[in-house]
Amino acid sequence: MKQTKTIEKFSYGLYFMGQNIFYYLLLTYLLTYFTDVGIPVLAVTVITLLVKVWDAVNDAIFGGMVDKIKFKSGKFLPWIKMSLLAIPITTIFLFAIPSDVPIWLKITWAALGYILWDTSYTVCDVPIFGLVTTMTDQQEERTELISIGRIFAMIATLAVYVIVPLVRESIGGWLPSALVLSIAALIFMAPICFTAKERVKAKDDEIDISFGQMFSFVKNNKYLLIFYIAFILSGGFNVASMLHMYVARYNLGNEGLMATLALLTAVPSILAAVAIPIVTRKIDKFYVFFWSSAIGVAFNVAAYFIGYDNLLVLYIFSFLRAIPSGFVGVLMFMFTPDCAEYGHYKTGILAPGISFAIQTFAAKIVAAISTAAAALMLWLIHFTVGEGAVQNAGFNDNLWAIYLLVPAFGMLISLPVLAKYKLRDETVKIMTAVNTGKMPREQAEELLKGKL
Repeated sequence: MKQTKTIEKFSYGLYFMGQNIFYYLLLTYLLTYFTDVGIPVLAVTVITLLVKVWDAVNDAIFGGMVDKIKFKSGKFLPWIKMSLLAIPITTIFLFAIPSDVPIWLKITWAALGYILWDTSYTVCDVPIFGLVTTMTDQQEERTELISIGRIFAMIATLAVYVIVPLVRESIGGWLPSALVLSIAALIFMAPICFTAKERVKAKDDEIDISFGQMFSFVKNNKYLLIFYIAFILSGGFNVASMLHMYVARYNLGNEGLMATLALLTAVPSILAAVAIPIVTRKIDKFYVFFWSSAIGVAFNVAAYFIGYDNLLVLYIFSFLRAIPSGFVGVLMFMFTPDCAEYGHYKTGILAPGISFAIQTFAAKIVAAISTAAAALMLWLIHFTVGEGAVQNAGFNDNLWAIYLLVPAFGMLISLPVLAKYKLRDETVKIMTAVNTGKMPREQAEELLKGKL
């Protein structure tokens, strides 16, 4: 029996639309923005890596706070409400670097702005993923909620990919674009605060846990660690997300063509997201995720050899490549709730906050590593900073190779690690039943024998 209402599901999706406007604005354009305002690519590399030193502290502390602090109004919703103004304010600040100030001030502004934004994003990201575990204890319903969230996230991604290159110059540049998108994102994120209901309550003896117990929860949760090691290996090499604008400008000759590519790739990605609840009723989501990742490697290598000279062929192949990547993009966020249930079952410790904090940390580590790697690779192929700068001979071919082959390598090396992940939908259902008191542990141990 379903526990959540339609308005809750819709609001949950809207929140992800707003949140991912912020996320993909930075993920896709932060490197381009920094180099456009004249910050050297090596300085960008240092900034993004230093911010993650703070991240390692920030995410662990906040995950612990979510699990330890008790609000009368809920476990996750109070934190979501707190994040509503912080994330738009820090986004606007980050994109307000003056172009006529000394380079040291630009670098300082960029570093401070990124740290503030990163902290704000943690506060908005950890609770929204954790919310599914308190909205419902039904595995299928959690999958449905996360699918809805990813569909709306893909719509947001498409909007950012299309709107920024089409209107950025005409409305005055980076700051007006960030301002408009931040206002829109805030409007989308607000409804969940008034519609969601946290129904699943922890048992009294599970609420107050120590930081030592949290460490034990993570240390003994091997599948949480396996999945996110694979995630970081794959995502850390995904420099393509940071290089879209460069490829549009230099390989295709017009940054507005990025919008065309985004539209072509969005349709199969959104269709894949819609199909996931249906597909995963027949096929375990892990197998869909694993083989979609493997197919993605092959498609990237093929795209490199096809090249960028023939736009029609490029458009067709971009459409096809988006199908497996759509499945991967949606499914990757469906494994953390399963790992949280496994950790609860294995250790007896209920700590969803720390599980989702690790997810947030991994996502931001991936963004930092891939951004730093993209900046470093631009430096290696002698990129000249400044909007409209002329690049050296051979730059376009080198950029194309980095854009496609580096992400393919990351996906390839993640597959052997991912193969060690043994949680499946049926085993998670059994563990959830034990965790919620609906099945005795002895019965579950018999059913799970040899599967973990």
